[in-house]
Amino acid sequence: MIFIKNIAPILLFILLIFFNQGCSSSTFGQHADSLFLVNENLNLTYDLKSPTDRHYLPYVLEEVSGLSFKSPAQLLAIDDESGKLFEYDIKEKQIIHSISFAKADDYEGVELVGNDIYVLKHDGDVFHFQYTEAKQTESKKYETALHDNNDTEGLGYDATKNLLLIACKEDGHLGDKKMPGRGFYIFDIETKTLGTEPYFVIGPKELEAFWEAHRAFDYDQERIKFKPSAIATHPLTGNYYILSSVGKMLLVVSKTGSILATYPISPRILGQPEGICFSTDGTMFISSEGEGDRGYILEFEMKKTGA
Repeated sequence: MIFIKNIAPILLFILLIFFNQGCSSSTFGQHADSLFLVNENLNLTYDLKSPTDRHYLPYVLEEVSGLSFKSPAQLLAIDDESGKLFEYDIKEKQIIHSISFAKADDYEGVELVGNDIYVLKHDGDVFHFQYTEAKQTESKKYETALHDNNDTEGLGYDATKNLLLIACKEDGHLGDKKMPGRGFYIFDIETKTLGTEPYFVIGPKELEAFWEAHRAFDYDQERIKFKPSAIATHPLTGNYYILSSVGKMLLVVSKTGSILATYPISPRILGQPEGICFSTDGTMFISSEGEGDRGYILEFEMKKTGA
């Protein structure tokens, strides 16, 4: 028995040596990881491995699916089942208010625009109501040409253009028109209508072009998955930050849809990232569903890297 206990670590050490000798000095795993990078032209970054604060939410927000910034002390959040909006106090670390706005269903994104609140349903419908101190309010539903197969999960607001952006997690097209990537559509706040063409598209072709511009080796595209789960506009740069829970990545995208940077997301830190928003000073908040436990929100401090 003593011999077996002693030989086990020795065998493991031999196997590791054999494996390293049989592979190149830069393994495929390292290659895949290195595809995720921050572009050197981006002058601010976030360390997604080191959150500056953690907020563990009550069980009512186990499946938190969307975030919006309200004030330096409060965030707005929704879960994907109840038809309720929750107001979370960052400093007190507790829910301080909730508003019932519709029947229970699958809600995926939320944005506060002035005193108006917009909530995205998984089939592309947009609900609109005004913030209120009351516990219940009536909302108006705007049906769009998007549908269940699009599986819309991301809702973002661009203040410079005064428009909402809707991200498709699955099919990126409307009707019979096919496209190889995920479509991002404009919802006009003034007319309450959806654009007939995608504002921009991101798929394997766009990701490959970005990575190949910075890396000179082959990689397995099948290991790279991109299915947007949230989108938000950075308050200082105007760039779009797009979460992909499937594939565990965060993309930084220009207003024209060009990829500027890609970040890896560790599943040990964010198990199922579904919501993102920013404070006015650039602090980033990302929420994750609890997957059987409490949902949570992580804060990430903005770091400037140069001019």
